[in-house]
Formats: sequence, C-alpha cells, structure tokens
Amino acid sequence: MSEKVPYWASVLFSAVALVLLVVNISISNANRAQQTEVAARQNAISGGQALGQLNQSLVQAMAEAAVKNNDLQLRDLLSSQGIKLKSEPVAEKSAEKSEKKKEER
Repeated sequence: MSEKVPYWASVLFSAVALVLLVVNISISNANRAQQTEVAARQNAISGGQALGQLNQSLVQAMAEAAVKNNDLQLRDLLSSQGIKLKSEPVAEKSAEKSEKKKEER
C-alpha cells in the first residue's frame, strides 16, 4: 500500500505537468498571434503618417497652384473638400481695386 501512494502521486503530478505544458503552449501561440497583429497595426500607423505628410504637401502645392494660376476649377475642387484658401486670386483683387477706383470718381 505504501508503494502505491508515491506511484499515484507521481502520476498525478505528471498529468498536472502535462496539462500545464499544453496550457503554456496555447498561451504562447495566442501571444505570438497578438504580437503579429500589433506589429501589423504599427506598420499601418507608420505608413499612414508618411502618407499624411505627403497628402499635406500635395494639397499645399495644389492650393498654391490654384492661387498662382487663378484656376477656378481647382479652387472649387479644394473648396468642395473643405480646404479654404487664404489668399484671393489676383484677378479678383484687381477687379475689386478697379471697382473701388470707379466708385471714387
């Protein structure tokens, strides 16, 4: 009888160790999958920041071209997207100045 107790105790501890090993492996696999997902999201964020800077430069260049060339279609396109231009086109400024001169006379 005394020999059976250590035997069953070792079998029980072996079974517990085996279960813990399986749990550890499954947790490690889940952790690895989450790390991969986090790395993919981080890459997307980094890529988005670079594209944001490029987008800002592109919009700025388009706005400058719209003002410089007095391109009404480009101004309308930028306005439709919620981008407001600070300076007025040269043609409108000169038209306003000529109207003011006519009113003064």
